[in-house]
Amino acid sequence: MEERDWTIIKYLYEHKNITKTARILYLSQPALTARIKHIEERLNTKIITRGNKGISFTPAGEFVANYANEMVRNLNRFREELSNMDNEVRGVLRIAAPNFVNYRLSRLLGEFKDLYPHVEYNIFTAQSSDVIAGMNSQDLHFGFVLNDFGWRDDEKMVVAEDTLCIANRHQFSLDDLPQMVRVDYVMDSYHRNFLDTWWETTFASAPKTGILVSSLDVCMEMINSGLGYAIVPSMAIAENDNLYKVKLQDKDKRVVLRKTWLLYRKELMHLNITKAFMDFMKKVRFN
Repeated sequence: MEERDWTIIKYLYEHKNITKTARILYLSQPALTARIKHIEERLNTKIITRGNKGISFTPAGEFVANYANEMVRNLNRFREELSNMDNEVRGVLRIAAPNFVNYRLSRLLGEFKDLYPHVEYNIFTAQSSDVIAGMNSQDLHFGFVLNDFGWRDDEKMVVAEDTLCIANRHQFSLDDLPQMVRVDYVMDSYHRNFLDTWWETTFASAPKTGILVSSLDVCMEMINSGLGYAIVPSMAIAENDNLYKVKLQDKDKRVVLRKTWLLYRKELMHLNITKAFMDFMKKVRFN
């Protein structure tokens, strides 16, 4: 068994989906399917079964998946501790964040790379709840989330506060929204529930969603093309754009702020790479 085989089993078990696992590992679906077949041949046992609702793990597959998790975790720890011995900042930094954070994270990682050129990155896009799961399983060094989910107070810090804005290419009033076409995008479930609650307490009718896109980036392109309005974080709106914006307010007319949290684990702060990134995040401006 090669190291990548343990990684394949780990992510396949987590997502129970061939397509998603292939995308995460930058493999084609045929290549991943062929590799799974090879793994089963090497182990001389069936580890997954396919059905109408996707894949499921056999009892033997459950055992193999648990072992794969330990193997990947131990290999990561081995590399981290080994690279830590030369007192240089090097290695692979594992970070997960919701899609919207990528607006800022790419810039920050570029700055960090300038300071520490020997650092590599594994960046995972995930909803806040999945980020929490990754932090709990110790698969991640750091996680960015919209909701801290009660994470320990001494292992988190607020790195940004954004306003939520209703953005449209043309001028509008709040009362116009139920009749206007809305561009919606796939978002964190916490953010989705918040927006749904805000709408229900503000309007008597459902929103007129005309377009649903996969990401905030595509959503902004749609708005700029005049295809509808959207409710987006202020960081997604460039200062020099031509959009008409109204800040979201709660029922007491207070501007809605959305916090972004950075989660970490104190037990990992002895590593040169995690300590350097934590010190970096304390100094930079995330907004």
